[in-house]
Amino acid sequence: MSLKARKNVFYVMVIVAFLAVTIYEFLTPYLSDDIIYMDTVAKANSFFDLFTQEYEHWVGHTGRSVAHMILRVFLFIGVKGVFNVVAGAVFTLLSLLIYLNVDGRKEFDVRVYGFILVMLWFFDPAIANTVFWEDGACNYLFTTTIIMGFITLFRKSIRQQKNSIWLTIGMFILGLLAGWCNENTSGGLILFILIELVYHFVINKKSFSFIRPYIITGLVGSLIGFGLMVSAPGNFGRLSVTEEEHTGVLALVARFLKITLVIKDYYFVLVAAFVSIVIITLFVFGHDKKIFEKMSVMAMFGFLFLATCYALIMIPSSALRSYYGASIFLMTAIAQGISILSMSSEKLLQAALASIVAVFGVFFLLGYIEDGANLARIKREVDERDVYLSELDVEPGANVQAPIIRPQWENRFTVAYENDIQEEWRFWINQVLAEHYGFGTIHGVPRDEWTLY
Repeated sequence: MSLKARKNVFYVMVIVAFLAVTIYEFLTPYLSDDIIYMDTVAKANSFFDLFTQEYEHWVGHTGRSVAHMILRVFLFIGVKGVFNVVAGAVFTLLSLLIYLNVDGRKEFDVRVYGFILVMLWFFDPAIANTVFWEDGACNYLFTTTIIMGFITLFRKSIRQQKNSIWLTIGMFILGLLAGWCNENTSGGLILFILIELVYHFVINKKSFSFIRPYIITGLVGSLIGFGLMVSAPGNFGRLSVTEEEHTGVLALVARFLKITLVIKDYYFVLVAAFVSIVIITLFVFGHDKKIFEKMSVMAMFGFLFLATCYALIMIPSSALRSYYGASIFLMTAIAQGISILSMSSEKLLQAALASIVAVFGVFFLLGYIEDGANLARIKREVDERDVYLSELDVEPGANVQAPIIRPQWENRFTVAYENDIQEEWRFWINQVLAEHYGFGTIHGVPRDEWTLY
């Protein structure tokens, strides 16, 4: 394929990635915690009140202030469409940042970028939580993109030996934000900086001559941001109410096992791809020094994946979405490996790589319409219920009934089912919606038994 053809195909892939996510975002209503934060933000008299609310949240709930400020701003704007478009753009930006971290790639390398899109779309087991849910996207998609932005700029600057006052200031601000994003992924970011410092110290004959002001400010900013996040009083309040079956060393062993099982159950395909690429590369290229240098990038991001996963051993339990940042590190490692394999002259290997991307592309097209139709059906039922409850003419504090979403439309791109109301009024989302609409209780009724509309 000529350079011009690759360029055109590359741009088409970028546009498709943006549109695919943006359309699904428009088919996703406010869900779960979105409503809780929406009610809180509605009490703000001005934009600056959001900072006061976030400080109270930092004190009483969690230290992820960057993520929740992003969420508060979108909810304050009050137009879901704004978030939908921005989320599609951020997803696309994240894919491009992963691409930019691949060393030795061809210009407009459509195979490498295709693999990145395949991994982001098909091998994020919590994509409903991390991308297609406003609160979750702000906590994971947006924050991981900030972190990958820092990593990309840091790697580019340190290799090109850039230096300027604006870069120095910018790296501090970006480091502060990136360090304040997400506990385990921001920890992985700091580990990345330390690895880079050790690597360049070694290749510079154990000299710190490579140090520039932006390296220091970037590290300091990330440490300050990370410290502000983990020292939030709200973190300790949450941990104090978390129960574990074991204590002491046994608790750590149990947590280690849980993390290992999550990797095995949800990320085995990505891990297997990483291992396979390493083995194939060694067979195809042997002990080529230049290839080993590129494989060191694979090794670094692979190590960051493991470190970021097992950093979760510090807390009693974690949701699957907590592994999102770690999975992005692993995807970056695999993308680097695909770039290395693309350098081979073996036609069979090249055909295999192209075929994998093409097959997943066809699978994407075939599944996109069906899943999109199901998302549209779910949104219709959620919107109908919202209109019904908003217009229901009853006394404040009344006990009411509302329909549960039909079960046959469940798919991997929505959190609607795990956070939908239940027949039992004491279920947490029933209580959240009851407070939101001003009722005493809401009892869920199976949609097939619902007759009021």
